[in-house]
Amino acid sequence: SPLRIDFHKGKIFTIIVNGKISKINYNNNFILIPTQNLSIGLNKLEIEFEKEFSTDGSGLYRFVDLEDKRVYTYSDLEPYDANKVFPCFDQPNLKATYKMQVLAPSDWSVITSVLPNKTMNHKNKTKTWFFPESALFSTYIWSLHAGPYHIFNDIGAKYPSRLFVRQSMKKYVNLKDWQTFTRQSFDFLDEYFGYPYPYKKYDQIIVPDFNAGAMENVAAVTFSERFISRGIKPEAQRRKLANVIFHEMAHMWFGNLVTMDWWNDLWLNESFATYIANLGLSRNTEFKSKALRDFNGTKQWAYWEDQLVTTHPIEANVPDTSQAFANFDGITYGKGAASLKQIHYFLGEKEFKEGLQLYFKRHANKNTKLFDFITALQDSSKENLKEWQELWLQTKGVNTITAKYTCSNNKIDSFKVEQSAPPHLNYIRPHSFKVALISMSKNNLKVSKTFKVNLTQKSKEISEIIGFACPDIVYPNFEDHDYLMVNLDKKSIRNLELNIHKVSSPFLKQLLWTTLWNMVYYARYDYKRYTDLVIDKSLKVEQDDIVLGKTLDTIHGRYSTSPSVQFYASNDKTISPDQLKTLFLKIENTIWGRLTQSRPNSEVQKILFKSFLSAVHSKEGFEKLHSLLSGKKLIKGIKIDQDKRWSIISKFSSYGITGSEKLVKDELKVDLSNSGKKMKIRNSAIRPTWKNKIHWLEEVKKEKTDYSYAQMKSAIYSLFPRDQSKLRKKYSRSFFKDMDWIIKNKDSSIAATFTTLAPNDCSKKTQQSLLAFINDHDDLKAKILKKLKIIHQENIRCMEVLDLASSN
Repeated sequence: SPLRIDFHKGKIFTIIVNGKISKINYNNNFILIPTQNLSIGLNKLEIEFEKEFSTDGSGLYRFVDLEDKRVYTYSDLEPYDANKVFPCFDQPNLKATYKMQVLAPSDWSVITSVLPNKTMNHKNKTKTWFFPESALFSTYIWSLHAGPYHIFNDIGAKYPSRLFVRQSMKKYVNLKDWQTFTRQSFDFLDEYFGYPYPYKKYDQIIVPDFNAGAMENVAAVTFSERFISRGIKPEAQRRKLANVIFHEMAHMWFGNLVTMDWWNDLWLNESFATYIANLGLSRNTEFKSKALRDFNGTKQWAYWEDQLVTTHPIEANVPDTSQAFANFDGITYGKGAASLKQIHYFLGEKEFKEGLQLYFKRHANKNTKLFDFITALQDSSKENLKEWQELWLQTKGVNTITAKYTCSNNKIDSFKVEQSAPPHLNYIRPHSFKVALISMSKNNLKVSKTFKVNLTQKSKEISEIIGFACPDIVYPNFEDHDYLMVNLDKKSIRNLELNIHKVSSPFLKQLLWTTLWNMVYYARYDYKRYTDLVIDKSLKVEQDDIVLGKTLDTIHGRYSTSPSVQFYASNDKTISPDQLKTLFLKIENTIWGRLTQSRPNSEVQKILFKSFLSAVHSKEGFEKLHSLLSGKKLIKGIKIDQDKRWSIISKFSSYGITGSEKLVKDELKVDLSNSGKKMKIRNSAIRPTWKNKIHWLEEVKKEKTDYSYAQMKSAIYSLFPRDQSKLRKKYSRSFFKDMDWIIKNKDSSIAATFTTLAPNDCSKKTQQSLLAFINDHDDLKAKILKKLKIIHQENIRCMEVLDLASSN
């Protein structure tokens, strides 16, 4: 057969095969080398080509800093974008070494997987960098980053380590955090994996307009500038930064040193990096007590994803790279990582750790499949994991666990646990978890006894629990070792409604609140009862920052598209406008009251300030925000930095408050950065006039636009915030026509982003319209189709939540 070389929309000037010029056979997607030009054994291909810089963040991206006009470039190639930079065999199981020369302006830095072994200056203020042959690795983790970046060298790091950032952003970098978390990552991973860091240096580059959070290019990791704050970071953001630094470094082993053979085993990269990062944070950082609590948030992502019509096994069916891109999701990251936490708990620390070390020893610089990793774990633990592999990694869906018990004379006289699964995914898996008995003691709910349970069938009697004092609450996944939905019994729910704020363990309280919210979301608990409970027992009194933050998220939504108490109430036809106004004002005033009384500079204060921004609806609330913005009113501990200023101004813009346009203009005189321009776009798109909406919708549909992909995303995400439901409903008549046009005429990335504008009013009519559109477009790219199916299912779920509330 002819030899195929991947190369996306470039220009080919010459192709020389084994010293002879070859005819160019190129279709803008790949080059074909005729069979007769090839020899058995080694062949040498030389290709002279030209390629434009990327405008959508994939491939080799070029960025101009508006503040100082400096130019920066960086690459981003996963899963199938190396061929957007240069001709190559762009698949993970064809590893290569790379030798490079780069010509660039002499005041730039040029960064790839190795350090240059020499440079050569030229008269025209340019320089050539000569890079020696690299290690062996796949194309998607090759990199080229170049520009006049500022460099922070860490001379105290275990390995040569540098941090790069745009010159105009260097003043906002918390260098101590970056260097501390990087050093801690080296220390933990080197020891835990039993295999030294596999490359000669470690660079981290903070880049603008980045599509992802970070990317694990070999020894040259890129991070989004979203990890830089123009103000003081809340601790939750610092934990997130530490987690991502650990995660990307873990990829140097899981993904780069040992790489999955094909994208069906993407979990061999992402699940491991996700779990090991959380494990490392819980062992080797200042966040020991909170890391695995944060990991529960990642698991919630997985639980949600695993109960969608689009769910898939951890080891997925991936026929092409379009499907691979759709699988960077809660199953691959969250469920895969949760399954590793579960097998770690089942096997034990020694056996799990030795299994990882054996895996690296056997497969360094190679590609692997599921079989290879399971074999390493089996050999280290002497356990037969065939059934675990089949039921955990090769099936989809989540089990639900329920504790059933009876008591007499205040003693437990029967106790069993049962697992269930959705009828169409009726897999009963092996589980290992802890059951906690919780009882009131000295006005606190405390864990009185725990029992480890290994459950391999549908139900199991737990005889050792019989005879213990009858508990007030039973929680059957204590400490969150297992991947399970929890169904609370009626007695436990009743006691939580009375005393959830008296649970003494913050992590247990977090798990209990999360379980109640999951019951709301899946229409097993009335959202109105939950609303009263969360206001009285969390918002008014909670002191733990994680618990408070997570319960506040359920009130107004973590993101504009997240389900929330306020979203359900806004779509509930049984609630009158006056009742809705009263509820929203109660939430707003309660948050403000706690904010003004909270300890200055505390994490609780930071969370409450952010929440107040989301909750503001009233005239009085906006007056408070205006006083904070102007400096007339001060809250000790809250500094209104540049990022907070834009958050407040955007809130004014979204409600069309008089004077908001002037606020934007005045702020742009101070903030000349690219972030400022993006906020200008956001504030224009979010303004609640039909004229503004039409302007930006037409801009999205232009054949050529002056806006970057990152800027267009900002506009699309800002068009219809939750509090503009009337405008969104008005647009719902046009959405399907526009979506159809964009699918046919625009890049799939824009089309995937545009799906967020789909109608979402919890109505039968919307559900039917979405389904009809999906059925008429079954040939869509996997990511776009998946997003539309999720929106359709979320509409159904919302209807079920409201139906339950109505029936009650």
